[in-house]
Amino acid sequence: MVQLVTSAWLNQHLTDSEVRIVDSRPPVKYLSGHIPGAVNLPLSTFLDKNTLQLRSERELSEVLGEAGIDEATKVVLCDSYDGQNAALLAWAIEYLGQKNVEILSEYTETWASTGHELRYRPVKVPPARFEPEPNQTVRILATSLAGNVSAKLLDLRSREEFQGKVATETRSGHLPRAVNLPWTSLLGKEGKFLKSSEEVERILSDAGVSRGDNIVTYCSYGPRAAVGYVALQQAGYRNVQVYDGSFHEWSRRTDLPVEGEGLQIEL
Repeated sequence: MVQLVTSAWLNQHLTDSEVRIVDSRPPVKYLSGHIPGAVNLPLSTFLDKNTLQLRSERELSEVLGEAGIDEATKVVLCDSYDGQNAALLAWAIEYLGQKNVEILSEYTETWASTGHELRYRPVKVPPARFEPEPNQTVRILATSLAGNVSAKLLDLRSREEFQGKVATETRSGHLPRAVNLPWTSLLGKEGKFLKSSEEVERILSDAGVSRGDNIVTYCSYGPRAAVGYVALQQAGYRNVQVYDGSFHEWSRRTDLPVEGEGLQIEL
């Protein structure tokens, strides 16, 4: 389970040898100021540039090893608004079998604005060896989802995307039976990544989602779905999977149905 940690906790553990701080932002933001000791692992290092889905387990293991992460490392991810980078990396690292994955509950800018130090030079660390043990319970693929009529589908995209009023794919709309829960409804205020567990649970209840549901989150290609995944975990929902292929993959497959289709475009 992905956990959240506070700036106060992280400040006390900056030099712990078993802690690896990972800045998930693009390099330009990383170099404009990062938390001391943080290595840079931008979201792009985890995704196949053609499919926008996770790279192979072998490739991801090499990426983590180069960042000095092994199975015993406590990984703490940090990000800027709105936490999509950190959320997807946290979910992906958990999928690979890492059990100690955490996200800073405040944004990096919040860390700086409250008087904590920033550094500007890239951090280099000794490489490690990461041996993946994929946890299939946190991920679902299109082939499994297509025949799963019991799953509660949560579409974390905007209402306009869900309703098919805007499109970046060959088809618009949403997966059949999906409920729209825009990712922004889960975000916190005053520099906090997420709303409180109580607020998230109320939002989910209003959306007709219960703790007993088998929940699948999706968005366009995964990051917003991962925000939903982390938020649901913090609120105590345990049966949650991410469909990281999301609408980018689903809409391109002519054998899969789409509801609420409003636009069709040529890409």
